[in-house]
Amino acid sequence: PAIPPHSRALAARVRVRVRVRGARGMRARGVAAATAVAIAAHGGVDAMSRARTGLARDGTTTGTTAALHPRRESGVLPSPVPVAPLAVFLGATVAYVGFRGRALPESYARGVKLAAGDGLKVGVALLGAKLSLSEIGDVATKAAPAIAATVSTGLLATPMINRAVMARFGGAAQSGGLTAKVGGLLAAGSGICGVTAIGALAPAIAASQREVSLAVANVVAYGTFGMMTYPYLAKWLFPDGGAPAGVFLGLSVHDTSQVVGAGMSFRDMYDDEEAFKAATVTKLTRNLGLAIAIPYLAMKLRDVVPAGAAAAGAAAAKQPPLVPGFLIAFVAMAALRSLGDATEAIRTDERWRKGTKFIGEAASQVFLPTAMAAVGLSTSAASLRGVGAAPFIVGACAACSVGAVAACTTKALERAGAFDTDIQKTQRNEK
Repeated sequence: PAIPPHSRALAARVRVRVRVRGARGMRARGVAAATAVAIAAHGGVDAMSRARTGLARDGTTTGTTAALHPRRESGVLPSPVPVAPLAVFLGATVAYVGFRGRALPESYARGVKLAAGDGLKVGVALLGAKLSLSEIGDVATKAAPAIAATVSTGLLATPMINRAVMARFGGAAQSGGLTAKVGGLLAAGSGICGVTAIGALAPAIAASQREVSLAVANVVAYGTFGMMTYPYLAKWLFPDGGAPAGVFLGLSVHDTSQVVGAGMSFRDMYDDEEAFKAATVTKLTRNLGLAIAIPYLAMKLRDVVPAGAAAAGAAAAKQPPLVPGFLIAFVAMAALRSLGDATEAIRTDERWRKGTKFIGEAASQVFLPTAMAAVGLSTSAASLRGVGAAPFIVGACAACSVGAVAACTTKALERAGAFDTDIQKTQRNEK
């Protein structure tokens, strides 16, 4: 018998509702998987922090740690690996072990894509609440020429190095995954703020998960190396320590958490609180370059498409915006934070301080690690096959060039007396 029209309409509505609920369930499953990996990454960071400090489970320190870090016998040093790159690594490991290197099933893929895309954009936008012009201070003003030179080196020299290495190896296939977009991601990561800058630039240039993973691996490797070794180099370059040593650390190490780790190591080894504060303020100022770097690199790379006419046609039909909406939100959040801090009635309000701290921590501790975990989950082993040395050669050259410019410009400012106190300036004038 024929089905009445109203029954067919009802059945169609039921099918639509089932599909919608199914899609929501799949998105929730993928987001939950990325969140679980991010939580595991936080646990790993905490474990490495305690291991680095030499803390036993009962809270005591070892003799070696007490000797190396006499001022922090009861404290915990930062982990050598930040939470965001660890989340990428754990996510890729889970994807490889759980799905045997194959692409994620549809039941997880939608939610993981949501976390890696929209979740990352929300995290970058909220990150603006951690940046305030009132916190830059006198040190950053004095170090402005060194900051500008270092950031410019990262943004301009890294793509040039990338093109030279690609020409030497001959294309993405022969260069082990090195592409123009990888060079752009490395420029942002080396010149601005490590994994956060890579995550901010990736959606603006439609970078693939493979390209993001290669850039993150570079920043983690060379940033961690810098965090562990540059405090000794800073003491050799700036024997008197103080602000010049801190400015060098804030400019030469990639990721914000890595700069904090390097600054804390310098402080604890050489009893230099001023250097630690200078490193933190310099890195905060350097992070402000994100608002300029992302549109610049997006403009340079928005026309770069994968090889193949079909891919080129698809990219031409759907190009990412030159200035992403989440970057506008990031600048707006930073401007709102700066405006509030500049107003005494707002700045002294405890609710304002707690609110901005909550938003900033939500970005750096929740949204960004979860998004990076989703990037790792989206990275299949097949997509990383054939990765060669070329991307890491570019990453090493970028790290060395940024570090060299940071050292030279900071040293020049120190010799010019830019960091001198009033007493030192008087003594210099008397001589």
